[in-house]
Order: sequence, then structure tokens, then C-alpha cells
Amino acid sequence: MAHPIGPLSGPMTANSSLPTRAKAGYGAAELGLSAVELVVQVILLKLYTEVVGLDVGLAGLVLAAAVVWDAAIDPLVGTLSDRSTLPGGRRRSFMALGAPLLAVSTVVLLSPPSLPGSLAGALYLLAGSLLLNTAMTVIAVPHTAFAGELVPDSDGRNELFAWRFLWANVGLVAALVVLGLASGTSDEGLPHYGGASLALGGLVVASTALTLAATRRRDRPGDPTAGSVVELPRAVLSTLRNPPFVILLSAFVIGSVGRTVNASVALFYYQHRLDLDERQVFLHVLLPFTLVIALSIGAWLRLARWLGRKVAASGGILLLGLATSVAYPLFPPGKVAFPLGAAIVGGLLVGAVFLLDATVADLVDSDRLHTGRHREGLYFGVWRTAAKLARALGLLASGLMLDAIGFAPREAVQPPGVDLRLALVFGPGVGAFFLVAALLYLAMPFDEARARTVRALLAREAQPNSPNGRYLGVRPNTSYKPEEPAARV
Repeated sequence: MAHPIGPLSGPMTANSSLPTRAKAGYGAAELGLSAVELVVQVILLKLYTEVVGLDVGLAGLVLAAAVVWDAAIDPLVGTLSDRSTLPGGRRRSFMALGAPLLAVSTVVLLSPPSLPGSLAGALYLLAGSLLLNTAMTVIAVPHTAFAGELVPDSDGRNELFAWRFLWANVGLVAALVVLGLASGTSDEGLPHYGGASLALGGLVVASTALTLAATRRRDRPGDPTAGSVVELPRAVLSTLRNPPFVILLSAFVIGSVGRTVNASVALFYYQHRLDLDERQVFLHVLLPFTLVIALSIGAWLRLARWLGRKVAASGGILLLGLATSVAYPLFPPGKVAFPLGAAIVGGLLVGAVFLLDATVADLVDSDRLHTGRHREGLYFGVWRTAAKLARALGLLASGLMLDAIGFAPREAVQPPGVDLRLALVFGPGVGAFFLVAALLYLAMPFDEARARTVRALLAREAQPNSPNGRYLGVRPNTSYKPEEPAARV
């Protein structure tokens, strides 16, 4: 029988040849999201402890609660957008709502008023963080899920996620510029970020508006069979009965834990092992690293077409793990040229990461073949939840590793041997996560050939009076039973 919505008919056929300007515009919303996320991660704890006067432990507890909330609502927002019947489209309507909400919450959170006491400060931080994290999710989950609907083929999805990744790196650079130019100090010498918050809010609204303009009339109506909010726990569990998705998700989580450990330990390594100051690290290591990532994206698209997405991505991440494991323990102190070279090589290899995100869209097609439901939002909601849980695990692992090697955070001079142990954590300790992630992804039993088979079956199901895909002998993952399948003839 025909698919309830017609996955490869109507608007989807028109979108199969999505213009480059539309692909580029689709990714623009990531600029504002990544800029806000970086600034919040870098300055929020410092702002609310030094300026508002909260105890570090209390501020950390409040921020942790906000992260738990953020992770919990991702699948909820994804499911709501799957089912939405708002006139602006099920994905674009959420993004249009989230952009002004995120702009306002950024200004509110980064411009705290004078507050009477720690309780008031903690409640203000909690309310602002919950509002900001909710707004980011309202934009980010529908935006990511939208990619799988804009183009129906793997190469096209690779390009869309490449544009997202490029805009995200532009957002990181924009955030650093905003912090440098639009932040200041009060009469008491304390930092304030009122100007920076307004600039960030403007970036959010402008970048989301660009995405909305580029994707106008390309959103599909909601799918009433996608599952209700009441069914959400069961639906989330059903995604974990999709074997290729579980393997992909495991690889993503392990790699993300390694990336978080890398970011958390980086300044300690550069300061106490290589004797570099923060200015050298930001200007001569991190900035080139970010720029090279952006420049590498085109090369990874070509490699994915040549070698296949799975081989290209797993090869890049595997090489990243090997390079990280070998190089960092060998660098001599005081020589910025060595970490600069590593930043260039690492930036080239990290560019492969966006290919993992693109794989999720293909697995959603497989899910649709088995269930008859359009659940892109649910899958990408689970994906983002896993990313946040991985970040929490990475922070926990960083603290445990630093404690295990005897690192003394309040000491300018570390005990003997700590510098070498820092290098081992930053090198092979981080590299091991990347190696395991690469091997898992390579072992995932799903590739572009299988994705093409799935799309062919979906196209055949969309035609009236056509045989169902289950009789064609090429059903992928026949053991995958996420829930009762849709009625089929």
C-alpha cells in the first residue's frame, strides 16, 4: 500500500536536487547555536561565581540540573516536531519559535541584575539556564531532523551536514570575536557581558532567519502516526532496538567522551607540560585548529563519495586516534610549532566527524521502512541526548583521570612526574576513545548500498498497487522489531 505520507513523492522529489544556496542556508542556524553554546560554557560559571557571588559548588549543581533537563527534553521536542501540524511546517515552526526565545534567554542569563543573596542568584541562574537550554533544543532538534527530509540520498545528506558543521565552526570563531570586542568590565573591575549577550542574540535571530528563508516551502506536514508524547518512553526504547543505530550511537558516545576529555584537559596539558600561556594556546593552537576543520570539510565530502561514508569517516577518526596517542607525549616544552602542527593535522582529521551525523538520517529511513512512521525528530532527539550524556561522562572521566595522576589544581608547580602523566592522559588516554569509536563505526552493519536499498523499497511502497518491500528479499535487519509495524498489505 502507499506510505501514509509518501516519503519519496511530492515535495521530496523536488528536494532531491536541492540548490547549493538552499543547502548552505539550511546550515546557517548552527552559527548562532554554536556561538551561544561556546560562550555559555566558557563564561557562565565564572560570571555567576565572581560577579553574582554564588559558591562554586552551588553554581555547578544548578548548571548540572539544567544539563539534565536539557538532555531529557530532546526526544520530547523531537517527537512533538514529528507530529506538529503548525502551518509553517513541522520543523520550521519550532525553529521560528525558538530563535527569539533563545535570543532573549541569552541576554537574560548573561546580564544578571543585582540579586539579594545566594538563593536568589541560584534561582535566577536556574531559571535562565532552563529557559536557554529549552530554547536551544527547540531550534536544534528540529533543525537536525530536517536534513533527512530535505534530500533523500546519502551524498546530499553528507553535504547538508557538512554545511551544518561549517557554520558551527564559523559560530565558534564568531563567539571568540564577540567575547573579545563586546565584553567589558564594571566600575568595580568585574566582567560584564551585556554587549556580548545582545550581539549573540542578534546572531541567533539572523542565522535562524537565514535557514528559514533558505528552506521556505520545503517542510513537510506532521505525521500523526509518529507516536504521541504518552508513548515517548516506549518510542525511545524502540530506537535502541535498531541494531545499526545502537552501534552508531555507541561509537558517537565514546568518541564524544574522548573529545570532552580532550577539551577539559587541554589547558592543563599546554600549561604544565608545554609551558605555553593561554594567549599562545588560543591564537596559535585553537584558532588554527578551528579554521582547518572548516577548510577540511570539502575534502571529506569528496572522500565520502570516493571511498564511501563509512570507510572515510572511520578512517579519519582512526588516524586521529593514532596521531593523538603518539604525538602529544613527545612534544618538547616551550615550542609552539609542535602543537600548532598537531592542530593542523588534527583539524584535517576531525572534519570527518560530521559524517556520523549524516548516517543517522539514513538509519531513520530504515526505521520508516519497518514502522511506517516518520520519526526523524525522535531519532535526532535521542542522538542529542546521548551527546549531552557523553559530555557529562567526559567531564567525570576528566576529573577522575586528573585525580588519579596526582594533579594539584591549586598549585602553580605540579609534583614530579605529573607533566608526563598529563601528556599520557591527553595523548593515548584521549586517543583510545577515538580508536574504539572508529572501529565500532566501521563494524556497523549499514552502509550507502544498504541505504540505497532502503530508499528503493520506500519508493516502491509509495507507489499504489506495488508489492511491499518485505517480499523483495532485501529487507535490512530483519531482527529489528522496534514496535508493532504499520499495517501493510
